Amino acid sequence: MSGLTPQMRIMNEEPFGPVALLVPFDTVEEAIAESNRVPFGLASYAFTTSMKTAQALSTYIEAGMLSINHQGIGLPEVPFGGIKDSGYGSEGGTEAIEAYLNTKLVTQYN
Repeated sequence: MSGLTPQMRIMNEEPFGPVALLVPFDTVEEAIAESNRVPFGLASYAFTTSMKTAQALSTYIEAGMLSINHQGIGLPEVPFGGIKDSGYGSEGGTEAIEAYLNTKLVTQYN
């Protein structure tokens, strides 16, 4: 979908596919602010030709997953999960096993 405005319902809810919201921005700061405006943070997708923009997006976008210049998020070997109202924790990847581990420190002096 294109021609979207921040007031539209789809821009304020957590959409699940198949839908792609195409919104151009003049500055990376504007894109980050719009992305972080909503209380959801499952996945974000961005397309850019700038490494500087990609770095800023990866640092400041509030989402559990961010895909830049491709759609490769749903892979079994990588963590899958959101933040904010989109969930807590991750499934998949080594990060998912952390919730099932009991870490123990043992020290011994002889």
